[in-house]
Amino acid sequence: MKVDKVMRTDLISGLVVSVIGIAGFVEALRMPRFEARNADPFTVPGLTPGIVSFVIAVLGLMLVLRALAGRGASETLPIGVWPEGSVKRTLFTIATVVIYGGALFGRIPFIAATTLFVFVFTVGAEWLNPQRRMGLPVLAGWALALSLVAAFVVHYVFTVVFHVRLPG
Repeated sequence: MKVDKVMRTDLISGLVVSVIGIAGFVEALRMPRFEARNADPFTVPGLTPGIVSFVIAVLGLMLVLRALAGRGASETLPIGVWPEGSVKRTLFTIATVVIYGGALFGRIPFIAATTLFVFVFTVGAEWLNPQRRMGLPVLAGWALALSLVAAFVVHYVFTVVFHVRLPG
C-alpha cells in the first residue's frame, strides 16, 4: 500500500468512525435519564454508551487530522505478512477471550472467572513473547497479583459505582 493511499484510507476511515461515534453519542444523550425518579446519574442507561461513543468519535477525529496533516505511514505497510509469534499470540488471545466469555463468564462467580482469565492470559501472552525476561515463578507471582487486583477493581467499579449486577 502506498503512502498516499494510506492517508486517503485514514481520512475516509476516520470520517466513518467519527460519524459512527457522533451518532452513538447523540443517541446516548437521547436515552431516558429518569430525572423524575431522582435516579443516580451513574446509573442512567446512556452513560456507558455515551462515553464509549465519545471516545470513538475523538479517535476518528484524530485519524482524520493525522491524514489531513500528511502524517500517515512513511513506507508501505506489510499487513499481509505475519511473523509466527504474532500468529500464535493472536490465536491465544482469541482462544482465551472465547473461553472466558463462552465458558467461564456467568457459570462461575465473576471474581473467580476474571481472576482465572487475567492470570492465564498474562502468563500465556508473556510465555509466548520471545523477549520475555522473567522466569515462570516470578511471572506467575506477578500475574496472580495483577489478576486479583484487576478482578476486584472491575467488580467494585461495576457493582458499586455503576450498580450493575454481575453474573455468578
